[in-house]
Amino acid sequence: METKHKPVLQAKGGAAAARRKHSLAFKRRLIEQTLVRGASVARIALDNGVNANLLFKWRRQHVRAAPSSLLPVILSEPQARADVPIATPAARMATGGGVIEVELPAGRIRLKGAVDVPALRAVLQMLAPGA
Repeated sequence: METKHKPVLQAKGGAAAARRKHSLAFKRRLIEQTLVRGASVARIALDNGVNANLLFKWRRQHVRAAPSSLLPVILSEPQARADVPIATPAARMATGGGVIEVELPAGRIRLKGAVDVPALRAVLQMLAPGA
């Protein structure tokens, strides 16, 4: 896969003042790479020939413009361990056991307790844009 990007040069105010213009697809691809846990923004910027500060700026703009797009919801069953019996969903709700975990660029939110539709709805409403 070709990872190098050739930006379009735009001259402003004269031939000496050329400014690179990157495509929206290129910016999105780099932003997505920076949102992966453990990713180095500086390394991604260096590998793609952009300044790290510019990539941070694109990331901030992306977060402000579409915060809900950064909140994918993945529903999964807990990993079974040999020493722990697997509880059915009804048993988990009866005991009040469960976890809602939301990973954000700034950190992770983990709520332990009853995981039911009203609890999940309340968490998602709080995270919705304009909440």
